[in-house]
Amino acid sequence: MISHFRKHRLFFLSFGCAALTLLFFGVNTIAYQALIIDKHSEGQDQLLDYVIELRNELKNYHILPYALADNPTLLAFMNDTNNEELTQRLQRQLEDLTHVSKTQDWFILSAQGDLLVSSEQSPHFNLDDYFSKQDLSNVLKEQQGEYILVSGYNPEQYKSAHLVLAPVYTSTGLAGAVAVKINVSDLIERWNLLEDLVVMTDQNNLIFLANRLNRLLVSDWLENHTDVQFLNKTRSKIYHLNGKNYLLQNVTLDDLKWQIHYLSNLKGIQKKAQNIAFISLGIFALIFLFWLYRRERALKIASKLENEMLIANSAQRQRVLIENTHVGLLQLTKRGEISFVNPMGLRYFGKRAQLNEHYLYEFLPDCPENQSALSFIKSLQTQEVHNPPHATNLLEQEVVLQKDNGQTFPALLSVSSLKWSESQGYLVTLLDISKRKKAELSLLEANSRLEERVLERTKALEAAQKELLRTEKLAAIGQMSTAIAHELNQPLTGIRTLAYTAELLLKRQDSEQALKILIDLESLVVRMQKLTSELKVLAYRRPEQLAPTSIKNSVTRAIESLGDDVHGVHWEIELNDLDMVIAEPTRLERIFSNLISNSVQACSELKIIPNIKISLQNHDSQITISYQDNGPGIEKSKTTHIFEPFFTTKPIGKGLGLGLAISANLAKDMNGTLTASHNDDSLLVFRLTLLKA
Repeated sequence: MISHFRKHRLFFLSFGCAALTLLFFGVNTIAYQALIIDKHSEGQDQLLDYVIELRNELKNYHILPYALADNPTLLAFMNDTNNEELTQRLQRQLEDLTHVSKTQDWFILSAQGDLLVSSEQSPHFNLDDYFSKQDLSNVLKEQQGEYILVSGYNPEQYKSAHLVLAPVYTSTGLAGAVAVKINVSDLIERWNLLEDLVVMTDQNNLIFLANRLNRLLVSDWLENHTDVQFLNKTRSKIYHLNGKNYLLQNVTLDDLKWQIHYLSNLKGIQKKAQNIAFISLGIFALIFLFWLYRRERALKIASKLENEMLIANSAQRQRVLIENTHVGLLQLTKRGEISFVNPMGLRYFGKRAQLNEHYLYEFLPDCPENQSALSFIKSLQTQEVHNPPHATNLLEQEVVLQKDNGQTFPALLSVSSLKWSESQGYLVTLLDISKRKKAELSLLEANSRLEERVLERTKALEAAQKELLRTEKLAAIGQMSTAIAHELNQPLTGIRTLAYTAELLLKRQDSEQALKILIDLESLVVRMQKLTSELKVLAYRRPEQLAPTSIKNSVTRAIESLGDDVHGVHWEIELNDLDMVIAEPTRLERIFSNLISNSVQACSELKIIPNIKISLQNHDSQITISYQDNGPGIEKSKTTHIFEPFFTTKPIGKGLGLGLAISANLAKDMNGTLTASHNDDSLLVFRLTLLKA
């Protein structure tokens, strides 16, 4: 029997070893395939990034030759290629561009592919060694001088060169091209990633960019590889170099006929796969042994330890919370007797206060503020309090508490139901609110004083405002009376003189001269009638109905209404026939007429030709019309008063100062605004804003 068990033990041991061996190789193979597939995917993403970066680099170079294509010196040179002065000047410009753009060489080519001028920065570089004249001529004719990249090859030096072209056109057509020799080897410096390698070959399979491989690769280096196929049916190549294996991936740029070869170093993948296999075996063995040995017992031990830790942590948190809390905590039995007080609670009542085995109502003085709390706490003795389900606070209110020395202090009292194990009681929290009460009283006193000061200041301001309004009204009446009296006295004096003269002429029977006098009398009466009509406009009622109105037509009619007064004015009117606003044509025409009349009068005083500019700006629902002239303008300090009635900068007798006030009222009647402000050049600009039609 013993021999039988030994045979079974040996059998299971042998079977276990074989299973572990198979598991090891299986995990190793799967891990290796997963790692190399991930490496292949990373290589594809990296190749795509390289292609995008290369395209962006070439795109940046593509812009360079266009910086010179429209150069006046170059265009003059293409018309006269034998001019030595233009040749030297152009060569200096090419050398400056080479330094500024950090490129290698710049060339000027003719339409036949001939080299006309070069920057001569590379002494050992000859354009004819890499590019044939016929090839360059064909490219220029086929692409009309524009080609993003032209690659040339020098078979003697086994090197490639690359040019970016931009066409040069003159009046006769395509005259040639600007060519820039570029060097993209800087890309390899940015692609130098750890152990991975990057190689770039041109259309002749010549390596012209390679990081750390210039001396290691031979002409047939791509033939030294092994074809592989992964578990996901992906095919790839493994390249062998210096005893190391690389995952070889490449991509071809069809338009450039270049190839980018990306060699991912496979060093460490096999070792990493083996480590994963060993770790998997170890984890499997540990889990199996742990399951056999600790199957049930571990759960009981873990549960016991967890409960003990939870209880200890809970007790520790409770002690810290109770001892460090900034409120007083009292624990009451179900009959309301004090069984525990925290340090803050003892500090509230005094260190000598005897709280344990006493009742809370003993520390509540009999006053109106405590009636509700006393009734509730005394009811605990008779167990008349019924706790509703999920009850939180049974009592929460402000009370007055008494200390051990007889002093009282206001506090916020809160009583909550408390249950633990099979016992029941209450938790009482106390918060001293003495400082808050003092702050409330101080705030009430401050508010009361502030209200009194506000009332006093308000009364003083109202009195000052009334006096100010009275003063302003008297000043306005005085100014208006002076202006109106002066404006009316002049024509009245004239009327009196002319009437006396007419009387004398009639007595002499000189009717012809008397008739002329009567015509002069009529003009004076018309002048007085015009003055009174302007005064009426200030109180004229709003229009009952507004309609779409052409801005340009209103400006034109306003100019026509002024007649010879606007003769010789220089106009800059930037308006369209389709610009319409919601307005009354007559009122809008009156606004423009007042503005133009003011400009003409101001410029005539300075004896300058008026220059008036009218333009507009369109908004979502409004149109703003800007009006500007070359007159003397007005001081910025007086801008706020120019729309007030009877305000004028002219001497008495030259005007009442009603034009702008009337214009502002007319704009307001049409649901618009008329404003005035100074622009960046300190020139006065009027802006009329109306609703868009």
